[in-house]
Amino acid sequence: MQSAYEVVVGVDSLSVERGDDGGVWRSGRRLSAAQLVSYGGPGLRPWTRYYWRVIVWDKDGKKGALPGVASFETGMMGMANWRGAWISDSRDIRTGPAAYFRKPFRMGKKVRSARAYIAAAGLYELYVNGEKVGNHRLDPMYTRFDRRNLYVTYDITSYLQQGDNAVGVLLGNGWYNMQSTAVWYFHEAPWRGRPCFCMDIRIRYDDGSVETISSGKDWKTSLSPIVFNSIYTGEHVDDRRQQAGWNRPGFNDSAWKEVVFRSAPSGNVVAQVLPPIRDVEKIAPVSVKSSATPSGSMTWGGISRV
Repeated sequence: MQSAYEVVVGVDSLSVERGDDGGVWRSGRRLSAAQLVSYGGPGLRPWTRYYWRVIVWDKDGKKGALPGVASFETGMMGMANWRGAWISDSRDIRTGPAAYFRKPFRMGKKVRSARAYIAAAGLYELYVNGEKVGNHRLDPMYTRFDRRNLYVTYDITSYLQQGDNAVGVLLGNGWYNMQSTAVWYFHEAPWRGRPCFCMDIRIRYDDGSVETISSGKDWKTSLSPIVFNSIYTGEHVDDRRQQAGWNRPGFNDSAWKEVVFRSAPSGNVVAQVLPPIRDVEKIAPVSVKSSATPSGSMTWGGISRV
């Protein structure tokens, strides 16, 4: 059994691995069999990776083998740390199509790590250099948007490249702007508005410098091929309106519009901590059969799975 423990926390993984001071917090040896211990060190800094390990002693006072080093990374840690502005297009809540947003930028140095922090009122998909970031679906989760807004953090290090880059956001209605008549009167919700978002991309380079790419007036927007979207009744896509390469470097966005600033939906933007919705299985139809109704219209049926 455990007779004592010690917790070491630091920003230097090698120091923590050796069981040294760690540089941030050391609990000291505590004579206790406790398994759940609260951090008791100085306040944590935003955008920082911390390493930690536990040292234990058995019932005879013998120190056990040191387990591996674990880590966690802090996020925004408060509203004051956001640099991006809340932006949207100039449309109103009755506009059907979802909106595209994009911003090109250049990088001339080698990237050590990069994180994208995005908060949205509505539902979004995030793209970097044409690739959809992450495997989440229907982010952010539902909240009372006029009381709390959620942000999600993505590791985008592998999506970036030397030279020209582009970030794109596809932004839809979600629970924020219900355009379908809905039970519980979501279409009359007091927070309703044209979807908007705020984002900071924080890039740390190998030389130790940090650059932040933020949402602001230097972004541009256009209507997307998704001409209608609803969390209840799905989405309608007009493929004639596709804009190939809209989320890639080199795309000609001269016909796109300027974004507009929006006030934050609430004064409480916090991290989304619940497990995300993800694709877990794809089911291919075995067959699709159609039959004509007396009026000549088509009804679909007969989709089966083996």
